[in-house]
Amino acid sequence: MSRQRMNKKFNRIYHTARKPENKIAIDFEQDRFVFFSDHHKGDTSPADDFKKNKELYTSALSFYKNEGYSLIVLGDNEELWENQYEQILTHYRNAIEQEIALAPETPDKKKIRIWGNHDKEVTLNRFRKRSQKWKDNVLSKVEHREGLCLGEDIFLIHGHQGRFFEDQAWKLSRLAVHFIWKTVQKLLHIGSDGPAENYRIRDDLELNYYRWAKKNKVLLICGHTHRAIFGSMTHFDRLQIEIHRLKKAMEQADREEKKDMEQQIHEKRAQIEKILIQRSGKMPKSFEPGKSWPVPCYFNDGCCGYTNGVTCIEIDKNIMRLIKWQRQDKKRHILEEKDIHLLLRYTKEGRAIDRDFEPELHQIPCGDDISNIGFG
Repeated sequence: MSRQRMNKKFNRIYHTARKPENKIAIDFEQDRFVFFSDHHKGDTSPADDFKKNKELYTSALSFYKNEGYSLIVLGDNEELWENQYEQILTHYRNAIEQEIALAPETPDKKKIRIWGNHDKEVTLNRFRKRSQKWKDNVLSKVEHREGLCLGEDIFLIHGHQGRFFEDQAWKLSRLAVHFIWKTVQKLLHIGSDGPAENYRIRDDLELNYYRWAKKNKVLLICGHTHRAIFGSMTHFDRLQIEIHRLKKAMEQADREEKKDMEQQIHEKRAQIEKILIQRSGKMPKSFEPGKSWPVPCYFNDGCCGYTNGVTCIEIDKNIMRLIKWQRQDKKRHILEEKDIHLLLRYTKEGRAIDRDFEPELHQIPCGDDISNIGFG
């Protein structure tokens, strides 16, 4: 992907989204927002990556409704490369109606949804004309956007913009998925978790996200890559930090505590090994090659098609969180959280994560030595 092409598209969308008439105001003393993306709602066939998490997701929406959150979906909400919208509504009307009810409104009372490459069809005139003929048009009061700003400094976008086959040539890609990949999924009963992800493309794409957010001093929230990121740090990064912290803590622990810590380290190393297997043994790239830590400006809400649940990002007044809704226990788990004013300050200053931001870093060496613990 051309970085210049992505930057140009992001700049254009951001310029439009931050205009006063397009922005959504945010009050950090009282407002609550939640962001989900990459549901890929389908037809409940073996090719439908969302169906396994349908009940968990609708339960999560009920929680956010009761807690007074506004919901913004960040694209690839419906899988329109493989299905007609009418097919999807047959199975997921209730979930879509819940999403729309929770969405923020424009001044003319339209509900806002962000589209991605797999549901870009909703922006086409022929789709709008077809939907107007539906007996009960759930999209009649929806305004689909390509990007959105919350206040001045938080930019929301799906993230496919600038990639040739997902942006400019999306119709060609849709045909290939519809006639080839969906058939393979149905025949072999596999979802998106079956084939290995192309980590090289994802790494390069996310590096471009990070660089754009850092340059523009904007807190960027994307979807598209299906990998949850909080404050420019991946799950792999956090595992490495936690292992190093546990090793240091063991020096002062008693025998029973050491035994428990050793078990925790073993479990975290197993997770790291799983990640490396998926990446053919290749270490993840650093957002800041040759430096210690990145600027905490890039976030990704993950996806709704994991085998063990769904992830999302919350803004709860002054706090920003990465959340995992787990299928096993059907509960909401906080993976990471930070004061949003701190995140915005570091982003605006272009300041890298340090000990003031992440106290646990006092146990971890800075500078080039960070590579010794595998920080990627």
